[in-house]
Amino acid sequence: MGAGRLAVMLVTFFGLAVFFIFVAARSNTPGMTLLYSKLSTVDATEIAAKLDNTHIPYKLSADGTQVMVPQKDVGKARILLAEDGLPSEGSVGYEIFDQKQAFGTTRFVENIDAQRALEGALARTVDSIDGVRSSRIQLVLPQHELFSNNETPASASVFLNLRNTADITPEQIHAIQHLIAAAVPRLKAENVAIIDQDGNLLAQGEGSNNADYSADSNASLTEKYDMRMARQIEDMVGRVVGYGNVRANVTAEMDFDQISSNSETYDPNGQVVRSTQSDTSSNVDNSSSQNASGAVSVSTNLPGLPNNGAANNNSAQPASKNDTDREITNYDISKTVQTTHRATGTIKKLSVAVLVDGKYVPDTTAKKPKDAPADWQPPQKYVPLSKTAIAQITELVKSAVGYNAARGDIVQVVNMQFAQEAAPPPAKNTSEFMGFQKSDLLSMAETLALSIVAVLVILLVLRPLALHMIESTPRLPAGGDETAGLLPAGAMPPQLAAPPGGSQGEELETMIDMSQVEGKVKASSVQKISELVQNHPAETVSVIRSWMSQEN
Repeated sequence: MGAGRLAVMLVTFFGLAVFFIFVAARSNTPGMTLLYSKLSTVDATEIAAKLDNTHIPYKLSADGTQVMVPQKDVGKARILLAEDGLPSEGSVGYEIFDQKQAFGTTRFVENIDAQRALEGALARTVDSIDGVRSSRIQLVLPQHELFSNNETPASASVFLNLRNTADITPEQIHAIQHLIAAAVPRLKAENVAIIDQDGNLLAQGEGSNNADYSADSNASLTEKYDMRMARQIEDMVGRVVGYGNVRANVTAEMDFDQISSNSETYDPNGQVVRSTQSDTSSNVDNSSSQNASGAVSVSTNLPGLPNNGAANNNSAQPASKNDTDREITNYDISKTVQTTHRATGTIKKLSVAVLVDGKYVPDTTAKKPKDAPADWQPPQKYVPLSKTAIAQITELVKSAVGYNAARGDIVQVVNMQFAQEAAPPPAKNTSEFMGFQKSDLLSMAETLALSIVAVLVILLVLRPLALHMIESTPRLPAGGDETAGLLPAGAMPPQLAAPPGGSQGEELETMIDMSQVEGKVKASSVQKISELVQNHPAETVSVIRSWMSQEN
C-alpha cells in the first residue's frame, strides 16, 4: 500500500477515534441546571471554592453571576452551601451568634454584632418582597447616656436594588418603612429613608413625606372604590343582559377632611338642688350708757368705790342686739358634652355611567345563498332594549351605588350597540413545538445531527478503507482494450474456424497465460465479464475453447 497511504490511514483512524470519543463524552455529559443566579463576586468565589472541595462539577457564567451544576447534584449542593450561609448576599443575620465568641468580648463588640444581625435579618425580609432584587439596611441606634434627659430618636437608611423601578408602589414603600420601624426600638416610620439603585429618593424620612403619602393614599382609596363599584354594577347587570354586554364607569368625589367638634349644652329648666346651707348668728352690745348729768369724772369710773346719790338717780341706757340669718342653696344645671369626629372618605357626589348592549336575534328576513353549506345559519340582527328594561336597569344601578338625589348624584344608563371586533388570532407558544419544549427539541436535533455525522463517517470513510484493504488488486492497463490484459502483447486474436484439438489449440494455450486470466476473472465483476463477452465474442470463444482443450 505504500508509506503515504499508511500515513493517511493512520491520520484518518486517529481523527475518527477523537471524533467518537467527543461524541461519547458529549452524550454522557449530564445536563447542567442553574444553581444560583445574580450572585456577587464574593459569593460566586466562595461557592466555587466550596464546590471544588466537595468535588461537585460546576460551570460559571461569563460574567460570574450564575453557577450551574448537574441536575442530580442540585439538592446536595444547596444543602452544603446553606451550611456555610451561602449565598450570603453580603448580609449576616442572627447566625452570627452561632459562632463561638472569643473569651473577653467587650460590650461594644456585642452591640455591633447585635446591630449587624438585626440589619441582616431585616435586609433578608425586604429581599423577599416582589420586585426587590436585593437591599441593604443601615440602622442608627443612639446610645442612652446617663444623667441626660435629651433622647435622640433612632433612624434608618434603606438601599433597594429593584428589578424595575416602575413596579414599586407607594404602598410598598411605606410598608417597608413600617416593617423596619416595628422591628427597631424607638424608631418611627417617618424616620426611615429609602433610595433605589438609580439614586431616586423613594422616601425622604424625618416626617416630611406624610403629606405626600396622605395624598397618594386618598387617591388610591378613591380609585379602589370606583373600581369596586364598577365591578358590582357589571356583575349585576351582566346577569340580565349577558356578561360582556355591559360596561360601567363610576366617578366618586370623596371628602377626606378630618373634623373634630366639641360642644357643651346647658339646660336652665333642668335645675336640681344639690345642697343647702343655713347660718344664723346673733350679736349683743353690753356697753353701759352714760349718767344723767352727762359728767364724766375719775371718781365715777374708779372701781370699788360706791357711787354717789346722783349717779344712783340716773337710769342706764339699754344694750344693742343684732340677729343675722343666712341660707345658701346650690343647684346643678343639666349639661350635655358632645365630641364629634367625622371619619375620612365620605361620599360627596357620585357619577355613574352604564353602557348596555342590546340583543342579537336571527334575521328571519335573510335569504339563504345558493352556495351556502348545509349547516348555514341566518345572520344575527341587533335589537335594542325596551324603555322598560332600561328603566329597570337604572333603578337597579341606583340601588347598588346608594343613589342620593340630595347629594347631587347622577346615574345614566345608555343602550347602544357595541362594536363587533374580530377575535385576535391565538398567540403561538414559541417555547413549544408539537408538544415539545424548545430545549428538548434542541437536544434531539443535536443528537440526530451527531448520529447522521457518525453514519456518514462510517459509510464514506470506514467502509471504503475496509474495502480497499480487502481488495488490493492492480488496475487494468489504461488507454487500451479491456482484453489487452488477457492476451500477450502483439498477439492476434485467434480464428474460430479452426477445429478443436491439434496444433491450433496448443498454440492458443501457449498464447494465453491461464494464471493471469484466472486472476483477472477473480478481480473482475460479473458486469465486466458480460460486457467483455458482448464486445468481443470471438476472443471469448477462443478462451473457452482453450479451457475445454485443457480439461480434455
